[in-house]
Amino acid sequence: MTPHHVAKPPTGAAAYWLNAPAGGAPPGFERRQLAKGTLLATPQAREDRVFLVQSGRLRVYLAGENRELTLSFLEAGDIYTTHTPTYVEAVAASTLWLIDTPAFAQQLASDPGVTPVMMRVLGRMLANAVHLIEDLSFREVPARLARFLLGLVERRGQVCEAGWRVPLELGMEDIASLLGTTRQTVSSLINQWAREGIVSREGRRSLLVHLPEALRALSSKAAC
Repeated sequence: MTPHHVAKPPTGAAAYWLNAPAGGAPPGFERRQLAKGTLLATPQAREDRVFLVQSGRLRVYLAGENRELTLSFLEAGDIYTTHTPTYVEAVAASTLWLIDTPAFAQQLASDPGVTPVMMRVLGRMLANAVHLIEDLSFREVPARLARFLLGLVERRGQVCEAGWRVPLELGMEDIASLLGTTRQTVSSLINQWAREGIVSREGRRSLLVHLPEALRALSSKAAC
């Protein structure tokens, strides 16, 4: 497995927005702080604004009467918009810079350096949506979770004597939401795989993967 490529930090306007002092908003932007649980955008909202995440984490998801499907999580440096058919909720205390979309278009024309940041976020969300549809259609929950953990190993895993150490920046509830299942199911599977020696917990925010080949075999099992 190859180590996760570390993206270059944003330049130009994007770097300025991220590093702007709390007391001085960039031209055209306003700074907003969100408490955990705050709903920033809904499909019914008419507000059309672009926002950049300075700190914290937000969840982008679809919701029906009895189910929610998480498409992505936004973190520091990510750019998104309120004018989409999705819900955007702060899952941690977050600080954002917001700007009206027409004004953002003018900013983009004068400094295109932020375009790669926007494309990175949109590309990740599209990939997540495709993976979610594929998983829900063709994989049972154990295969989805195994593939998710393998992805963490490939992107962020650190080699250690016991295998691979991977950070769990998302809680069990968030992981379950990404996989279209329940927190109880995710916890039960991880506990089962721990008994089988495939993984082991290392605190609440870290997991050791001892047998990635076992996860690979689990991830390849199609739904019946």
